[in-house]
Amino acid sequence: MAKRFKKLLNKDSILNLCYRGLTIICKFSLSILIVKQLSVTDLGVYGIFQTTVTLLIYLLGFDFYTYNARELIKNEKKSLNFYIGNQMIFHGIVYVFILPIALFVFLYDVIDFTYITYFYTILILEHISQEIYRILIVLKKSVIASLTLFLRAGLWIVALYMFWQMGLGHTEIQEVFNFWILGSLFSVIVGLANLKFKPEFSVDFNWIKSGVVMAFPFLLATVFYKVIEFSGRYFIDFYWTKAEVGVYTFFSGISNAMFVFVQSMVIIVMSPHLIESSNKGKEEFKKVFKDYKKQIMITTIIGFIIACICIYPLLLFIEDEYLMQNILVFVLLLVAVVFFCFSYVPHYGLYVYHKDRQLLATSILSASVIVILNFILVPKYGIIGAAIAQVISMMILFFSKGYLYNKYINGKD
Repeated sequence: MAKRFKKLLNKDSILNLCYRGLTIICKFSLSILIVKQLSVTDLGVYGIFQTTVTLLIYLLGFDFYTYNARELIKNEKKSLNFYIGNQMIFHGIVYVFILPIALFVFLYDVIDFTYITYFYTILILEHISQEIYRILIVLKKSVIASLTLFLRAGLWIVALYMFWQMGLGHTEIQEVFNFWILGSLFSVIVGLANLKFKPEFSVDFNWIKSGVVMAFPFLLATVFYKVIEFSGRYFIDFYWTKAEVGVYTFFSGISNAMFVFVQSMVIIVMSPHLIESSNKGKEEFKKVFKDYKKQIMITTIIGFIIACICIYPLLLFIEDEYLMQNILVFVLLLVAVVFFCFSYVPHYGLYVYHKDRQLLATSILSASVIVILNFILVPKYGIIGAAIAQVISMMILFFSKGYLYNKYINGKD
């Protein structure tokens, strides 16, 4: 069985790496494209826009997929149509409450009112695409999932580059949003086609209620993690300028590519098997988990080396002195991502054995630390202060998850 599993891992990992690798390259290119064609300040505008969309996507999703994933894998009594149909109904209800609340980001000038139509269109399409992506992963269609991700986060960037190179349009930030909309829409269409989903609206409110109760701790954990990931940008925007936000956004995107690399090679392929193995006994889980841990460590180290080798030539190509002057920010953020990748080892050990409150506790602790550190460090040290806060917070996340895994899971029968 282990040999068959490794063959599956290798095959799917290579295909996932192709799609995800292209996505990473395109994301790199977008930051470079905006800096070279527009400005670092425009990258800051894009960074705040993209960050706010990402945060609200998680509120719209409510992390309901964490419940649906377990149901799809462990429960064969109901059809796929039932699970997806009821999840759609749940999200529709959430939309009614969250979308109007999102207006506050415009009322408080976090994002300019000029972009409100783009914002809501992208927000809805990105959320739908993300939920489809997650379901595809649970159904072990990780390659198709990576393809849909490439469509919504990669291919449209290539099209935008060609559009500008041909001298079309006005070379402005609104055109970035237009192409983003097209990419998200295309990914939704392709994703739905591969799900082969037929709407079944036999509403089961008891099932939905159970999902809300189970998913709520995960939502809180996700929100707190996003505070860890993104709070620095908002603090920089408040105390400094969009130019500093642009620098931080640029280096964050590059450093986070290492996590995308690890996720593509290991996490999205092995996570369903970790859940399945936990149903077959502790010994079977330990065998799969040992391989999972090894793969996480190896791919993280490889990703770190690649990032360190590539960053300097990349900055020389961009020819932006302000980015070059702040390369220490990249080094710090890269170290933070290393700890985040490592944290996914104990994370899944806790997740598959339903230690949801423990996972939430680690996120609350780390988020609290980073907010306090950002208050202290960002006003005085700017983007360097935000990067230092990120490193410390990620270290706490890693060590706290490791401690809880050893306490509740490791070595117990």
